Amino acid sequence: MQEQRQSPRKVANEVLIIADQITGSQIGRVVNISAEGLMLLSDEPVVTGSVYQLDLMLPNPKNDREKLSFAAEAVWCTEASQPEAYWSGFHIIDINSDDVLIIDELILDWHSQ
Repeated sequence: MQEQRQSPRKVANEVLIIADQITGSQIGRVVNISAEGLMLLSDEPVVTGSVYQLDLMLPNPKNDREKLSFAAEAVWCTEASQPEAYWSGFHIIDINSDDVLIIDELILDWHSQ
């Protein structure tokens, strides 16, 4: 598969949970992230080509926010080597500009650790 990312993703140094905004259920855990997309490890496969309304639960509140909300399209999904686990790639298609800045802050924090 050809690399199509515009900006490099950073590996998450903290546990970042992604939840479905509609159901509130946990979808997975962030493996890496940029302001343009993310990769998750999850217990269930996602439907590629579908748009998900997601919440990124922040481990520590940033700017009085405990979560970031955005829409992302599932662009790929594959089984992980461990049983009943899946890798999924998402392209963020709708996010508030303030939330992009918070993601950038998270990435900078990880880079300085």
